[in-house]
Amino acid sequence: MSLLPIIFALVLIWAAVVWLRRRSPPSLSRSPSRSSRTLGSTGGIRRQTERELLRLVNGHRPTALRLVAKIQEYHPGRSAQWCWEKAIYDLQRDRRV
Repeated sequence: MSLLPIIFALVLIWAAVVWLRRRSPPSLSRSPSRSSRTLGSTGGIRRQTERELLRLVNGHRPTALRLVAKIQEYHPGRSAQWCWEKAIYDLQRDRRV
């Protein structure tokens, strides 16, 4: 039995893992980003937008902030207002039957 196919399979698996890690967006815990600056306060966000998102998450602010942070992570060039509106849109879309 030759070791060449086994070594080739291991190298292929390693290459796939490296490739997948490079494709995944960075985690909030790894690097502070622009999103971490806007999470603490909702300054710059229209009050109506904030109220609507909080209403959709039953007033649970940590959930709302987590949703917005995830959107900011995937769309780093977008404004905070856009991210809040996208969170609202996504919740409404996902709740449609």
